[in-house]
Amino acid sequence: MWRRGWRAESNVSLIRTPERAYGANEVGWLRGTSLGSGVTMRIRQLLPAVAFVAPAWACTPAADPAAEEAAIRDISSRWLEYSRSQDAAGIAGLFADDGTVHWEDRPVTLGKANIEAFIARDNAESVGQEGGFAPEQIYVAASGDLAVEQGTYQGTNSAGRYLTVYRKVDGNWRIQQDMSVGAEPHGGAPEWARQSLARWYEAHNNRDANALADLYTPDARVGDARGRAAIIRMFRDRWAESNPTCSGGYDEFVVVGPIATGWGRDECTFAPAGAGEPTTRRSNWLAVYERQADGTWLCIRDVGEWIEG
Repeated sequence: MWRRGWRAESNVSLIRTPERAYGANEVGWLRGTSLGSGVTMRIRQLLPAVAFVAPAWACTPAADPAAEEAAIRDISSRWLEYSRSQDAAGIAGLFADDGTVHWEDRPVTLGKANIEAFIARDNAESVGQEGGFAPEQIYVAASGDLAVEQGTYQGTNSAGRYLTVYRKVDGNWRIQQDMSVGAEPHGGAPEWARQSLARWYEAHNNRDANALADLYTPDARVGDARGRAAIIRMFRDRWAESNPTCSGGYDEFVVVGPIATGWGRDECTFAPAGAGEPTTRRSNWLAVYERQADGTWLCIRDVGEWIEG
């Protein structure tokens, strides 16, 4: 398992809602707000409500915020490369001298030498495991010398979220703290839900609006669209405006009697109509399901919103 617990080059081929994938009209996404909620497995914790606040003295804006974020992404990519080659020394070299690692329920590891030894032991225990990880959001302080990266990882036998704090040391970014927490594969979703989500993505990416509508109840609501005909029309209208290919998966899933709720994230790649590079956007979503008389489950409500940054 690598440190980042294989952050998530997730191979899960799932997605969902159009507004989630295209920009919701609703201000708040129901997902989780009211219903509650391998390589080095860097199960880092994406703390639920991380408020990144620059210290009071941080009044000077960064010279180039985009460049600072790019530098953080480069460090994250280097960690991934070191993980693949099981280079414990390379990973430890990304940390500040007093940097710390705190993964899941393991003791806190302090200092470069200890971090290198910790990573080396972790590599030895996870030979042959595969996975990946990737940042979802990066926040750079106005001062330009503090930053936070949060993302997810996917491993052979585990998955989870992580949070990494960076600070500048002598003008160079160094990792100050890396934290992670594991999660049940597929968010604990039952097999029927995983299959339903896989069918959703398949139908969406194949532009099959009728197959998508089959996954909803006749009076289901998807964004502002209510009922089968409106849902089909909504998907077709949006496909006419853009050409996204999406994937994603559940973060959490809860079943209470005949009602089930799952929430997670999508990643959609938009191919330009003419020349130009494809663009990628991520979104959060929540779907509510209801068990039908024949024992099957259909979606009754599906909402989402873009993840900014």
